[in-house]
Amino acid sequence: MQFCSLDTTFGKLERREIIFSPGLNIIEAPNESGKSTLCAFLRTMLYGLKTGERGALADKNRYAPWSGSPMRGTLSLITEQGPITLQRSTVRANAPMGSFSALYTGTGDSVSGLTAADCGEQLLGVSREVYERSAFIRQSGLAIDSDAELERRIAALITTGEEGSSYSETVKALKKQLNSHRHNKSGQIPALEQSISEDASALSELQVLESQHKSAETGLAELQAEQADLKRKLSLHDAADQLEQLQALREAKHAAEDADAKAEAFYRTMSAEKTPPREVLEQSRAKLHTLEELIAQRTEVEKKRSVVQTELAEFDATAQRKRTLPIISVVMCIAAALSALGAVLFACRPLTVPTVMCGILCAACAAAAIYLRRRDSTAVLAQQHERSLLADAVSEAEAACAVLDAAYASQSDALLTDIPVSDISLASAYITDALSRRETHQQLVREAQMAQMQYEFLQKHAPKNVPEQTVKRPAHSREELRRLLSENAARCSELQRTADYTAGRIRAIGDRADFENALIQKRSRLGELEMEYEAIALAMDSLERANTILQNRFSPALGARAAELFSQLTDGKYQKVLLDRSFKAFAEESGLSVSRDAVLLSQGAADQLYLAVRLAICELVLPAEKNIPLILDDALINFDDTRCAAALELLLKEAENRQILLFTCQCRESAYLAGREGVTLLSL
Repeated sequence: MQFCSLDTTFGKLERREIIFSPGLNIIEAPNESGKSTLCAFLRTMLYGLKTGERGALADKNRYAPWSGSPMRGTLSLITEQGPITLQRSTVRANAPMGSFSALYTGTGDSVSGLTAADCGEQLLGVSREVYERSAFIRQSGLAIDSDAELERRIAALITTGEEGSSYSETVKALKKQLNSHRHNKSGQIPALEQSISEDASALSELQVLESQHKSAETGLAELQAEQADLKRKLSLHDAADQLEQLQALREAKHAAEDADAKAEAFYRTMSAEKTPPREVLEQSRAKLHTLEELIAQRTEVEKKRSVVQTELAEFDATAQRKRTLPIISVVMCIAAALSALGAVLFACRPLTVPTVMCGILCAACAAAAIYLRRRDSTAVLAQQHERSLLADAVSEAEAACAVLDAAYASQSDALLTDIPVSDISLASAYITDALSRRETHQQLVREAQMAQMQYEFLQKHAPKNVPEQTVKRPAHSREELRRLLSENAARCSELQRTADYTAGRIRAIGDRADFENALIQKRSRLGELEMEYEAIALAMDSLERANTILQNRFSPALGARAAELFSQLTDGKYQKVLLDRSFKAFAEESGLSVSRDAVLLSQGAADQLYLAVRLAICELVLPAEKNIPLILDDALINFDDTRCAAALELLLKEAENRQILLFTCQCRESAYLAGREGVTLLSL
């Protein structure tokens, strides 16, 4: 039997799928990742869940799905009846895994004879108790306890069930028949062998030719079958390529639909939020920029107005001071008046020097007064002109501020009309965010368009009439297959020449039907006599071994095989293993005559001892034709590297006969067996 795949919702495992391979499967995962849970699931799928148990540690409570989903599972197997699929699910909460079905894999046909209660015993040939004490090795569960089912199984295998038979009489009768067939050089078999040898010598040449001819034809048939297989693998490459193209087309279609849905959902969100169109947002950004420029202009104009007002105030203050006439002007005016008065007083008198001097002084004073008056008048006019210019500048600045304020108010109202914000201070952030959303939507639209174009391109070049089934691509590449086909054709030509040559030689020698008929009859008779001889010898040997087993019970045989395995695991340190009826184990070191109880060994050595006992029980107790898989959950965790390597070699050899699932939380097993044939590395 062989585990193929599983799909489970069990404990912490939620819809977990795993595919196993023949041989040794190493399932590597850290602690608390579900290894022990997976082992329990495999046992549950075979033997069902013990619903009668109570308490937190009962399997139905311990492995209840963490997600709250119903407990369920599917297990695909290869059995003597062919590939089958077991399904257990939960229909009622008080009966977890209570629903059971067994179908032939890939069909809807039920497997007759399999029920939820006896499924494991029917498939494995042993009861749950025997399986748990042999091939099902749980974590920290290598030691074996006594069980009536296991003892009955061993007893049934080593007893004949015929207590009235006499061993000595049976052996005597068998020995007489054995001598009649062959006793030294006498008997039926030696006489018939001599006759066959004489006939065979006459046909030796013809036999050689026939052998060569048959070998050539066989080889030719094998090569032709290989050629057909190579061509089939080439066609599988084509089919795999077509299926990959179809898968890519499906993925492209889903991607296009998803991208379109995302773009549409984003657009609906923007519509619900009443996001303005991009053109309105761009215009609003331009208006906002205009408002910023208006603010800057008004600030600049305000600065200029402040400067001009300051200059006007300073000018007015300076002009006020200049309106008061200087003292020298007053003095000169008084002097001029006095001179004029003196001139008048002396006008009637005769010209004298004082009169002339007084007139000259009067004229000078009058000239100075006239000059100063004219100068003051000019200055006043200049001051008035300059003040007028400053006042006009102030008025112009105030008018410009008013214009800018009106423009700002108008632009603000227009902007608040375009975008849904209550305050102009929020406009910039809203426009930036809205444009970002518009850009995101455009990007989603572009992605949807690209995905649609990719889908249309793949759809245009998609293969036609491809069967919807899984095709596994061959391990060899196309180039390797073509090279193998070429080599195959060359070998076919060579074998064809050999077959033609030997056929011609056989026809040239002539018909040998008479020789062949006689030889066939004699060889047939010889074969019958030899089979009878071997059967009698085997019966005597089996009878003797059965008698020995009946005398010694099962413990020595089991101990001997366990000792062989334990010696391999410990590099010959231990040579003997003893077991009592309760399966308590004792080990004896090489060169010593004292056996040590397993509890006195180190944890690693004790685990190695009980692993050897487990493997021996599997060989002696489990049905050989069933090839029951071996499950080990962290069984090598206490082994050192050297003994772990020995155990892995032993398990790898055992995997040639049965499938082995080795669960481990370490990396050394996979590192040691990496690249070895028959080893599959998995992870949870």
